Amino acid sequence: MRVGVLRPGVWVVSDPGAALDPAGNEARGYKCCTDPKTDPFDCFAKSDLHREVDYQPADRYWTFQWIETGIFLALSGAARRVRAWWLRRRTA
Repeated sequence: MRVGVLRPGVWVVSDPGAALDPAGNEARGYKCCTDPKTDPFDCFAKSDLHREVDYQPADRYWTFQWIETGIFLALSGAARRVRAWWLRRRTA
């Protein structure tokens, strides 16, 4: 999904990137709200420019936690089996 940068309750997984016009082209120069005298948030609010980011919704937090736990348990189990095999081979 693509949303605005300031959406509350989400985990942003990409950099905000450049300002884009309605056609999706990168806006540069005076269109890009880069004048140091103007507030960039006001400029974006008044213009048709936007930024796009990739995010994961907050309700997927525990899903990711369980996936990560499973990966680490599998890796630790594999490391334990390798260690046991290596110790048996060394002592025999």
